[in-house]
Amino acid sequence: MGFKMKIGIITPSVSPGGLYRVAIEETKNLSRMGFETKLISLIKPQNPWVEKLQEINLKYLTNYKILTPTISEIANRNLFIFKKISDEFDILICHNIPSCFIAYRIRDKNKKIKMIAYIHDPIQFTLTGNLFQLLFRVNYIKKALATKWLKNFDIILVNSKRSQRILKRETGLDSEVLYPTTIPSATKTPPIRRSKFFLTVGRIGEHPTYPLLLEILKKTENMKLLIAGSWSYTASRIVKLFSQGNIKERVKFVFNPSDDKLRRLYLHARGFLYPGVENFNMSALEAASNACPIICSKESGIAELFEKYPLLAYSRDINAFVEIVAKLRDDENKAIRYGKIAWHIARKYNLEYHMRNLIKILEEIF
Repeated sequence: MGFKMKIGIITPSVSPGGLYRVAIEETKNLSRMGFETKLISLIKPQNPWVEKLQEINLKYLTNYKILTPTISEIANRNLFIFKKISDEFDILICHNIPSCFIAYRIRDKNKKIKMIAYIHDPIQFTLTGNLFQLLFRVNYIKKALATKWLKNFDIILVNSKRSQRILKRETGLDSEVLYPTTIPSATKTPPIRRSKFFLTVGRIGEHPTYPLLLEILKKTENMKLLIAGSWSYTASRIVKLFSQGNIKERVKFVFNPSDDKLRRLYLHARGFLYPGVENFNMSALEAASNACPIICSKESGIAELFEKYPLLAYSRDINAFVEIVAKLRDDENKAIRYGKIAWHIARKYNLEYHMRNLIKILEEIF
């Protein structure tokens, strides 16, 4: 595989988020390895992840400017489906179904190009606010379109065995697991003290994990929770959810934190708490890499890397989560000890691990 190979990496957007981090880090690191890489974002979001996009060869497939930034993004989320990639590449890595749709449209005209689908959310059309999102609400249409777009890719990657099972069940298509371990940094020395607050990190908007967190708060006295993540259009509903009674006094929000801010939170939190189910959960791995004990659902993809870790529970078992949280709340040393265990596991799953396995896959298909 030559160093002049042209690799295009397609992502639905480049706003702050786990999926977009993977696409950005792949672009950046493949470029450092000598490949000619370009990141193609289907739309230009209102708030691009400027912090991560420095020195990236980036192209917005759709970037219409209409009246206001909000109206522009709404328009771009609908008009990107009519756009085609004009750049020439040897390999395309397409993150999630919307990116695969765009690649599918040029497949017939370019039989030589090798195409990799990297599915993080099977089989969802994750770029919201357009016609396809509505069509994907109908199960048989969703299955038919996803299968049609994916079946002729040279290889399909998924972010966990959980995603692999879902994709196989819904489409009958085979895939390989490539864990998205593109975390930005890891502490070299686990901290010797931990604060009293628990931390959850993710896009702040409607998601099953937030009602579960509320239930845990209600059942756990003197528990403090800090919720950090990027703002979404439903974020105000989550803020309202945690504004009831004395719960409000025990919850704090940090919107759009930088990587440095997140790292400090991971290093100080009593534990990372995320009872909701995720196909992977990069935030949990990032927490563990900073020696923060992780309290997550056994159903999430991250549990595949932490199979014997003692702080996992089934998502709907609120009492199990309450028991774990209470133990760490009352025993700082126990939190430090479980944080070190998580840290030792996470050290094996870093950016180098991801890129090494990605290169092997590129070599297999080209």
